[in-house]
Amino acid sequence: MEKNNFLIGYYGFWVILTYLNAIAGLFGIFFAMGGHIRYALMCLMISGLCDGLDGRVANLKERTDRQKGYGIQVDSFADIISFGILPVFLGGSIIQKYFTAEIFITFYLIISVIYILAAIIRLAYFNVIETEHLNKKERRNFFEGLPVTSVAIIIPVFYSICCIFNFSLSYVYMVMLLFYQ
Repeated sequence: MEKNNFLIGYYGFWVILTYLNAIAGLFGIFFAMGGHIRYALMCLMISGLCDGLDGRVANLKERTDRQKGYGIQVDSFADIISFGILPVFLGGSIIQKYFTAEIFITFYLIISVIYILAAIIRLAYFNVIETEHLNKKERRNFFEGLPVTSVAIIIPVFYSICCIFNFSLSYVYMVMLLFYQ
């Protein structure tokens, strides 16, 4: 029997990892706002792990088309929190730590707007393509482009490299977000 409720959605064990992705992203935003960069990075990586596993777990269960459609949508909503908004707050925390000049903060704000819009566009495009595959009863064999979730790997790697070589992450972060999209 299909469990649903307009306040909860279509739920089951197959969406728990997606919800954990969003929760970890939200915790990461709060850590970033408090200047706890390492904790925010851990939350980003946890979100990446949950996002990497949620589709595999979902495929263990035979789901209705409506449940699959719900999964596509809720996954993108969680992803925009964890891989769109969290990286912007994380960068804001890093930038404010090293820069007080308004020009750098303004430049970062512009980069953040471009980054968020690109993430939204990428996720919406993915949803359209996934819905088309779902409607045609086709299985996707590959993804187009670099997934927005890849920041869960890219940002911690750049952070680690900057720590190893004692280089300021603030410059690298702005450039990375600008060219990532």
